[in-house]
Amino acid sequence: MPFLEMLTINEGEKRHEEIMEIVWRALKYFPKGLWEEVNYLGNANIKHDVKIKIRESIYGAFIFNNLIGKIKRIRSALGIKNLLLAVTSDPIIAVYHRFDARRLSQVANLIYDYVSWDTGVVSLFRIEDERASKIIAHGLGHNRGLRHHAEPIDIMYEGLLEYKSIRKDGFCNDCIKKILV
Repeated sequence: MPFLEMLTINEGEKRHEEIMEIVWRALKYFPKGLWEEVNYLGNANIKHDVKIKIRESIYGAFIFNNLIGKIKRIRSALGIKNLLLAVTSDPIIAVYHRFDARRLSQVANLIYDYVSWDTGVVSLFRIEDERASKIIAHGLGHNRGLRHHAEPIDIMYEGLLEYKSIRKDGFCNDCIKKILV
């Protein structure tokens, strides 16, 4: 069974223990044996790419593509063969260009969970603990073949349908219907 390699980004000493607890709660959504254990590698201090303003507060934030590139370099430098999941409390943004009628505009969206087969990133920016574990589980579901849903806490993917022990909490209505059929 594969290990889940994990690191935190820009987190304090106490905070990484809380994040580990959230990750363990997220893993409980999956059948036993999908991940043998979590190997916490430590904290990486990474410089923010931009500052963003949300209401009256200013936050240091990462640009999604830049952060993924840095995590992949860390993964390569450490020689990690399993999934490397990076978790942060900082915001991660993706900037898109959109053409409306006669003008080109930029739109920035917060990214909460992106996990591929080798590298992942989860932002716990302004998310309560219970929802945070669902966000992590959703990202890990992508690692296991989840097709993306609009519902941010949906953790279903087709390969889990054969397991009777999976918990239904956190699934979107479409996936619950698939389970019940």
